[in-house]
Amino acid sequence: MMTQRPTKMINGLLMLALLGCTSIQAFKQNLPVDIVPDNQVAVRQGQEQKILCKLPVPLQVCRFTIPGESSLVLRDGQSAEDGIAYYGEGLKKGHCGVAISTIREKHDGNVTCFLTPDNGRSETSATVRMIVAKAPLQPQLTLNSNYPYKTGEKMVVSCVAMEGRPPANVSLYLDNEPIGVDDRPMLFGRRLDDNDYAELNTSRSVTPSDNGKTLRCRASHIALQKPLESSRQIEVYFPPQEQDTIHRFGYDIGRPGKVNVTVHANPKPTFTWNVDNVKITAGQPDVTGRLQTSTAVDLGHGYWSVELNIDSVQKSDTEKEYSLEAHNSEGYATYKITLSSASEPAGAMDRINQFYGKISEHMHALGVDLDAGSIIGIVVGVLILILAVFLVVFARATGRWCFAGGSAKRNIGESDLAEPAESVNLLRFVKPKTDDASPRRSDTESTGRYSRTEVDAGKNSGRPRISLSQLFKRNKDKVSGADTDTVRTVVTMDDEKIPASEVTTARETPTSGHEGGIVYAELDLAHQQQQTGPRRVTDDKTEYAEILYTKPEGQPQDLPSPDK
Repeated sequence: MMTQRPTKMINGLLMLALLGCTSIQAFKQNLPVDIVPDNQVAVRQGQEQKILCKLPVPLQVCRFTIPGESSLVLRDGQSAEDGIAYYGEGLKKGHCGVAISTIREKHDGNVTCFLTPDNGRSETSATVRMIVAKAPLQPQLTLNSNYPYKTGEKMVVSCVAMEGRPPANVSLYLDNEPIGVDDRPMLFGRRLDDNDYAELNTSRSVTPSDNGKTLRCRASHIALQKPLESSRQIEVYFPPQEQDTIHRFGYDIGRPGKVNVTVHANPKPTFTWNVDNVKITAGQPDVTGRLQTSTAVDLGHGYWSVELNIDSVQKSDTEKEYSLEAHNSEGYATYKITLSSASEPAGAMDRINQFYGKISEHMHALGVDLDAGSIIGIVVGVLILILAVFLVVFARATGRWCFAGGSAKRNIGESDLAEPAESVNLLRFVKPKTDDASPRRSDTESTGRYSRTEVDAGKNSGRPRISLSQLFKRNKDKVSGADTDTVRTVVTMDDEKIPASEVTTARETPTSGHEGGIVYAELDLAHQQQQTGPRRVTDDKTEYAEILYTKPEGQPQDLPSPDK
């Protein structure tokens, strides 16, 4: 048992070695050849061309077959013969190449290299297709019709370039517009006559704008210095094209005037002018001799220009009705025309251009040259700055946005210089009616007997109307001479608008013969005085709240006379 195991192991190793040697030998016999250029290459006649084949092992033999030449065995160090020489870094490095100094017509075809490795008995080969370029013939342009097309008719175009090697690149153009781009050219391979050709077909529906355009069939090729081209002009028949009412401006009264109209039609139409229902054939004058018409002038591509000349424009000429009739075999159209002695109104773009021109002139006078984008940026920046300033002023005046926090905590009696009042309490006095049987109370009663009603800024019904133009006017205190802040508040006295819950008590007092009611305002500083220390007399400042009485809208204004 022990002797059988080593024997089996040795036999297995021998089999593996034999298989490895066989694989290596097979690999050496079938090594792939790397050839540059690969597949195919197009070259011009008279051009130099190099072809290199390589193996990863040293070579014994390097052989080439070239169309028009006998089989060539090449090696490094050989001298060139008939313009053909060895090319590469040497057979020992596995290089087998050929350099052809001058390509001729006979060299067109397959070039094959045969490589024999050292200690090898068989050759390994690779092939490249060498195409010697041959210019195509003049391209042929054909259409499906030799007659003029009509609007909407289908036009089929074919562009063919023959006898080009390799096939030429063909393309179609309508004037300078490429057509048939989505259609792939058909490339036909080598035929019996040893020539190639390419063809491109396309179709499209013709329009009046195609009339007079040039259809071009263009062939590009490696053997050409510039493309070959065949062309044909397209003719399309269509009726006179409609236009909106034609307006003509700037006629000077008493001077000659000219009315020009351009019409798009093919074939050439006949033209007739109509002036206040008086018809004038183109090229003829009217019966008065004041109006002279011209014959149609061909502008090309189916455009025609006709003119109506007025010897001396009168006011009545601008009030007449003008029209031009055009007729051809495809149809007719009528064009209405108006005349005006006024200047032509500038459009929106004209105004912008004028504005830009004026700014440019001023900036240039200052020695600064700016383009349109810079000027537009400056104008937009100024507008944004103005808008920002307006928003800040508006927010400051109305207490919005970033100013909302400070205005919500500020009371009506608050002063910028003196310490702010904690609150403003208003005493409301109701004017007694003559038929009221309740007894009148004295208006000199102590203010402690009155109920205080705080101003609720959150309720629109009881909110006083404040005159913003008179807010925070600074006055001199007549007693202390110090600056004081006077808050002028306009309070509307409307008993029906004030809820009963907001007024705890309201005492009626006689007005001593004065009409109207009196509103008392107190500045409650008790809460503030508890939080602050003793103040000096010199630091005291007087706050005034001036309350104006107004009646609700719809009632006559009757201000009370001041109390004595």
